[in-house]
Amino acid sequence: MQIDVRDAEGIGNICADTPTGNKAKTVVIGSHSDGVLDGSGINDNGSGTAGNLVLALNLARLLQTASLNYAEFSYRVRFCWWGAEEVGLLGSIYHVEQASLSSATIESGRLQDYLLYLNYDMLASPNSNFGILDSVSVPPATPNEALPGTNRITNLFQQWFNEQKLPWTKSGIGGGSDFVPFLTGGIASGGVNTGAGGFKSETERDQYAAMLGTGNGGLANVPYDSCYHEQCDRINNVNPFAFETVVKAAAYAIEYMGRLKDLEKWLYPQGRVKNVKLFNKNQLCDIHHDPDLF
Repeated sequence: MQIDVRDAEGIGNICADTPTGNKAKTVVIGSHSDGVLDGSGINDNGSGTAGNLVLALNLARLLQTASLNYAEFSYRVRFCWWGAEEVGLLGSIYHVEQASLSSATIESGRLQDYLLYLNYDMLASPNSNFGILDSVSVPPATPNEALPGTNRITNLFQQWFNEQKLPWTKSGIGGGSDFVPFLTGGIASGGVNTGAGGFKSETERDQYAAMLGTGNGGLANVPYDSCYHEQCDRINNVNPFAFETVVKAAAYAIEYMGRLKDLEKWLYPQGRVKNVKLFNKNQLCDIHHDPDLF
């Protein structure tokens, strides 16, 4: 893969591209690589960072054997690790801003070349749910053209969990992580998380226990991650089953959408947004900690 490190006013973003696929039709997959100063950052967001790396390395390995038994995608796939998410989505906002400039190139990435964005943030919460980013709740500035594709991505993840006979929960996409600048830039977005500081209800615990087995539904009236943004967010704070499940779902999403003959039409049946207004950084930062996400 081709790797690029870009500095966002002192905040590092790292992106790695597949060497094959149409650069004018790019699938972007991201996770933030920073953590809060008061926390150890293993689940938030070492888990998302590691999950993104697992996806990138395995796709690279498969593409190396493309001549044997794995066909290349028609689309370029870009894996990104964003800096400074915890202080206002600064890395991803910077990236989308730069991609929106008239000086952006097909190599660096132009916003009009991005077909979709998938976000992975907190994939291994100890009292986890499987939170599918829900297209019903989007940032207020999201263009209408991005909604059909966002809805289809939501449905795709729901379908996978249903087929695997696994429970899932709606997770708001109104704010909270790096999908926000992409959505407001008119890019269809989605993803899965396993919960943060919100509390698991008795109803949700019972729903998960019914599908995962008695005793496997987690604890009611307890946060999904009791160590969210705390020093105890260390390696013994992760849920391996949740992590593996979400990474499998993420891999399925890449494979499914990467094989579609006309992914752009599938995502944007009414066409792409023509003109995106200049981002209001203050507005985006205000919805960074929207509690609907987790």
